[in-house]
Amino acid sequence: MSNCCSNKRILSNAIANGLNTDSCIDICTNPQCGDPEYLTVLAPVVYDELGINICRSVPLPATTITDFPTAVYASAEVIDISYEINAGEDSGVTISPIASRGNCYEIELSNLSVTFAVKLYDCCNRLLTTLTLTGIIYLPSDVTDEGYDEDTNPSSVALEIFAPYGVIYTDGAVDSPDLNFVGFSTTNNQLVQGLNLMSIPKVLDFDLTGGSITIGLTLIVKSIYFTQYQLPHNGRAIVSKGSLTSSEESVCMDFVNGSLLDRSIKPLEPCNPYDAKSSCTTPDPTPCIDDDVPSCPCDVTD
Repeated sequence: MSNCCSNKRILSNAIANGLNTDSCIDICTNPQCGDPEYLTVLAPVVYDELGINICRSVPLPATTITDFPTAVYASAEVIDISYEINAGEDSGVTISPIASRGNCYEIELSNLSVTFAVKLYDCCNRLLTTLTLTGIIYLPSDVTDEGYDEDTNPSSVALEIFAPYGVIYTDGAVDSPDLNFVGFSTTNNQLVQGLNLMSIPKVLDFDLTGGSITIGLTLIVKSIYFTQYQLPHNGRAIVSKGSLTSSEESVCMDFVNGSLLDRSIKPLEPCNPYDAKSSCTTPDPTPCIDDDVPSCPCDVTD
């Protein structure tokens, strides 16, 4: 009679392959050093993307010309874009599956409230200050808005995009699809699976006397899903190292002046049948093989 409460023991292929070969390397006790032939990566893969360019003139703070009279150049960075989603006629963004085409979605963009970090420079390209411009509306639903222009900053745009694995939902509510903005704030700098909005700004005109700056904005909607792939391994990236100069000789100084640490354990190659497991020939200062760990009980002839 079987024991109904027993747990089934399942080994990953990488663990089992090490135990069942002549090398008898148990990676659970003796992880291997070296570089793999292939890297298994879980990557955010872009399945589809579509972008548009829009543009408008933005007023500068009234005191800019008096506070920074030597300003000649400007650059801009988008810190945040805020919008409401599926909130009715005045909604900033609506997301809906396309009828009879379940793998594609229509995303309508409107009333995007943009926060800019605008840097001002003098004629020698020395940074003078960084201004924060908030509540700058792109794609205004109100055609009387000062930034509205039928050709360069219309009231809305509708984009169709391929998103075969679906969209993300706010708090898991299927009637509340979401569009994630990826910006430069601690609250919005993360990619997610599903639909993501990104933006790239460009200063087209800086008029200090007139108190305005014209900023073009590229908006890109991407459908992104995390997918596992194998990539050929072409060697480790080398990190540039700075050095502290001192005549002191000590263990700490030897370490400070020595090479940067790196991870030495070899990643497993679960889908590579030629991933040969062998012990490290030249152990690291922090070896990945413990000599005190007994070898696995296999009948192996050296």
